Amino acid sequence: MKFLFRNKLLLIILLCLSLFAIFFLNQKEFFSNSVIVPEDLLENSNTILDVKNCGDSIGSFNGVIVYLNSGGIMSCNGERNLSSNGYSYGIKWQCVEFVRRYYYNYLNHEMPSRNGHASHYFRDAIPSGSMNLERDLLQYHNGDVKPQKNDILIWPGTYGHVAIVTNVTETTVSTIAQNVGQNCTEVLSLNEYTISGGCVGLLRKQTIQD
Repeated sequence: MKFLFRNKLLLIILLCLSLFAIFFLNQKEFFSNSVIVPEDLLENSNTILDVKNCGDSIGSFNGVIVYLNSGGIMSCNGERNLSSNGYSYGIKWQCVEFVRRYYYNYLNHEMPSRNGHASHYFRDAIPSGSMNLERDLLQYHNGDVKPQKNDILIWPGTYGHVAIVTNVTETTVSTIAQNVGQNCTEVLSLNEYTISGGCVGLLRKQTIQD
């Protein structure tokens, strides 16, 4: 009788050990196939979600940041952005604001006039190679000169648009700009000296810097 009891007890123990072994192996396989998210990614999950609000940084060129504009002439509260000494960059975060801030902070250039929409930065009556006195920059009509890095490209219209040239090849012109949505860069085609996309011309500092 004792022998039978011992055999049953041993059988129960073996059965329990077998069940435990099966459970352990299943758990090991589960964890080996699981994705472990690093703690630093969890702490910075906002970068993964990529949520953008008005005034968020969406890019930069030569250390000058491009900010997201929510759209409209007076979006982002319509405040004027000023330098520490009171120089006017423009209305936050319009295309003109980035261009003026870029020229001031990177090229150390102050434009005499702060007035006008983007389209007013190009004056049809000024011949190519002559000075645009409102901006204290050389003006060229599209097609008259090959664009260079740091040039300001201008588009016509009620408000128009302006952008900074970031790179030039034999067939393309790359630009960066504000107030164009979340993608602040664009690549335009270049046919000899003519820039595509309706650009009317460009402004250039006399001693341009890369």
